[in-house]
Amino acid sequence: MSAESSAFDSDYIRRAERFKALSTFEQFLSGIRRGFLPTQGGLDSDLAQLHNEVKRAPSLSREALAALDAKLDAAAARLRAADIPMSPSLTRLYFEKVRPTDGRIPFYLLRFYLWQPEADDENLLDKVDYLATVVAAGTPDPSSAGTRSREEARRIFDRLLADSSWPQIDGEAAPQLARAFDEVAAQIATAREFEELAGEGRIESLRNLKRQLSRGVRHPEILTAAAMCNLTARAVFRRLYEKEERGLRELARRIDDLERRLPRREADEAVLLQRFRESRNELERQALEGTVRWRQLVEVQRAAADALKLLTGAEPEGAPAAAMADLGEVPLDETRDAFWGPCLKRILSAVESGDPVKSVQGWRALEECRLDDWETEAARRAIARKTLTRPERIVLFAAALRVKAEAEMDAARKSPVGGVPPDLMREARATLSHASELDRTFAGFAVIQGDDASEEVRRWTRTRLRLLHATSGLWLALDSR
Repeated sequence: MSAESSAFDSDYIRRAERFKALSTFEQFLSGIRRGFLPTQGGLDSDLAQLHNEVKRAPSLSREALAALDAKLDAAAARLRAADIPMSPSLTRLYFEKVRPTDGRIPFYLLRFYLWQPEADDENLLDKVDYLATVVAAGTPDPSSAGTRSREEARRIFDRLLADSSWPQIDGEAAPQLARAFDEVAAQIATAREFEELAGEGRIESLRNLKRQLSRGVRHPEILTAAAMCNLTARAVFRRLYEKEERGLRELARRIDDLERRLPRREADEAVLLQRFRESRNELERQALEGTVRWRQLVEVQRAAADALKLLTGAEPEGAPAAAMADLGEVPLDETRDAFWGPCLKRILSAVESGDPVKSVQGWRALEECRLDDWETEAARRAIARKTLTRPERIVLFAAALRVKAEAEMDAARKSPVGGVPPDLMREARATLSHASELDRTFAGFAVIQGDDASEEVRRWTRTRLRLLHATSGLWLALDSR
């Protein structure tokens, strides 16, 4: 085969591939308009006639080929003009909701973008970034970890960028810039809690890096590293979201339970509760569509925290992202927890200073707590910074909550009818809410331990019933007022 014939065949393949990219992009835009923007109507297209000319390209003169290339340029410009106003979220929505089965579609869409001259389009990078991730994964399924290796993705991007019209970045800088994405991916992969992923800005670090290196998508090594980093972030997000979802279900159950049991007193409560429900419903809708966004998850967490704080007077234990922890597993460090800190400090201080030889006042404070021996021992172990077993922790927290409930019950009984102070009401609500959680934890201890631990079960039962007695008295005192 002569060099001239080979060049001619290459030109024909290039034009055929370009038309394939144009045709795929037109179908993609039409699908978005039909599915998500029905009021905008269809697209004016002359691609059918253009296809016939592309097929006749081997028999066309140089002048006719030049005219054909001009028509391809004009068709691409029209499609690009129709695409610019569209949000990147529509690209994502198309793949995640329509789920096209042809794996070549994201390849040709990406090829279409990379063949066009740079335009004044602030959304272009996000669209290219998403499509590159889909190409690297081999599937648009957001729950998939991907099916392609890094080496395979690199080979595909080599093909896509071989004749791109975008300016090319310095090849010597490419390995260093690719490593920057690999480092961000490594940081994201170490996240064990959603708070680390979103709260510590690891997702934002990835976004900022992509913005700073927007020209880097022209290099296959950098584009591969960025896409693989996206896949890592997607997999970690999915894993942590499932964990967060369990915690949100528990928060929703707790809020619903508090609503039923506690009278609503202020209009603000209705507003915050409605905000929680609406944000929760939106998250559930996104989950059904497979389009969950981390900002929506943060919004639900904040709405839940605000609703719970209004109902109980206290924040959820720890950060919202930690709400899925086992019931009763709250921190012992009183300096870090707004509810349990003061609650624990009272009995820990009483036990620490309860020797009558050292302090009569401390001894009286300990007497007022009326702790059982095993509760006192748990407090002493906590003061000594010794490791407590889970039953010891629950006993300690239950004793502290009981002392708090008894003090609030006495204060409520001294309040005039209809005149319980708002601060006391908020604190009492928080006490009742936390007591119900501890009681559910106590309920499983006897079953877990079995008959061989009857003395321990008796102790746990006594501590549990004393807590229930105190909180029942608190509820009755509030109800009578």
